[in-house]
Amino acid sequence: MIGSRWPSLKRPSGDGRRWEELERPGSGGALSSHVRVISSARLVKAMPPPGKVPRKENLGLQCEWGSCSFVCSAMEEFCEHVTQHLRQHLHASGEEEDEEEDPLEEEFSCLWQECGFCSMDSSADLIRHVYFHCYHTKLKQWGLQALQSQADLSPCILDFQSRNIIPDIPDHFLCLWEHCESSFDNPEWFYRHVEAHSLCCEYQAVGKDNQVVLCGWKGCTCTFKDCRKLREHLRSHTQEKVVACPTCGGMFANNTKFLDHIRRQTALDQQRFQCSHCSKRFATERLLRDHMRNHVNHYKCPLCDMTCPLPSSLRNHMRFRHSEDRPFKCDCCEYSCKNLIDLRKHLDTHSKEPAYRCDFESCGFSARSLCSIKSHYRKVHEGDSEPRYKCHVCDKCFTRGNNLTVHLREKHQFKWPSGHPRFRFYIKFSISSNAPSLLSFLLRIPVKTPLGLQLLSLNIPGLLPSLVFVP
Repeated sequence: MIGSRWPSLKRPSGDGRRWEELERPGSGGALSSHVRVISSARLVKAMPPPGKVPRKENLGLQCEWGSCSFVCSAMEEFCEHVTQHLRQHLHASGEEEDEEEDPLEEEFSCLWQECGFCSMDSSADLIRHVYFHCYHTKLKQWGLQALQSQADLSPCILDFQSRNIIPDIPDHFLCLWEHCESSFDNPEWFYRHVEAHSLCCEYQAVGKDNQVVLCGWKGCTCTFKDCRKLREHLRSHTQEKVVACPTCGGMFANNTKFLDHIRRQTALDQQRFQCSHCSKRFATERLLRDHMRNHVNHYKCPLCDMTCPLPSSLRNHMRFRHSEDRPFKCDCCEYSCKNLIDLRKHLDTHSKEPAYRCDFESCGFSARSLCSIKSHYRKVHEGDSEPRYKCHVCDKCFTRGNNLTVHLREKHQFKWPSGHPRFRFYIKFSISSNAPSLLSFLLRIPVKTPLGLQLLSLNIPGLLPSLVFVP
């Protein structure tokens, strides 16, 4: 039973000098102790990800499977322990399946505390998921060490119930290094495997005196002056995170971003650095400098005073403001437009049946276009809704974004740059302590997008939207 579903497991040996592969266990048996040496051509020892905060070798890795209280300090031992939980859990699920004559579906549920994951597809999904819990546990320990080394920082104050919510792992971790394509169920072994590729790269001469290492990832042509830079670059391919918040579970690409996550939660009276453009406050001067970059647009339109932060933004501005080209045409009438989204909205008007219905309780209004639904909601129901637009300077709230714009212009004397017709707002969602754990995140999206409008209309308890001003 177990032998048919159990995946192969690759990992580096305990002393870090060679790679080993665990054989597939026999049917119903324990993991075989037989070890086959894959490669020992070079001495490779997995190192912790680089960071400014020194990390201790000994970690307090605590198993949270059910009521288990096992604790160890080495990832090899920790993963082997969790493997035993998986083996027993899947073996028990197999026995239950055999007892039923005609099972409809088999569920593979995770017993990790405060997780709730359940796969209806296969045991492989559960195995990858649980091994990611192992990896996530290590990252949270590194986050705890980083936080303890900063005496001036307080712990994260976000929802503790989200600390074991991890991303979906839809498929195996696949190495796309040239001529490799090894796959893994455990992210720990996958990231160590990719690291070994970076450490084993040979230097190639460029010119007379320079030598570089090449990235061997499929489709990548980047070069680097040393293996350490290549190792950091490979995270852009593998999406590896190197530290996690021990409180809310959020994962980060480096220690700096994690510590910024903590500093952004500093009490308002301790945020001493204020933006001269929009009056927002920050805990450190560096966070203020990062924010100020949002106010600087380097790309100016040659036909008007409009300035844009990115070349792509300037191209969009040129297409919509200065071009008469309308390549998207309706097959049912003479209507044409400049992008596919507008065409799809227009096609809704040709529908015989209303495509949109008002979700407000006891309201039967329907319409053929999303614009009509939004207009109906604003005119009929918005007066009864809670104000969702909050001034970031004085905390005054408004039901409409236009009213907030007027308030910023008249009360706080804000002005937008020449060429810009209005303020631009972004929704910044935070979660109160009594909100569902699954929604414990920070999200920054434009208001005037389908996703932004949809999230604003959900009215989820504990979802606290505020607006970030970006001129």
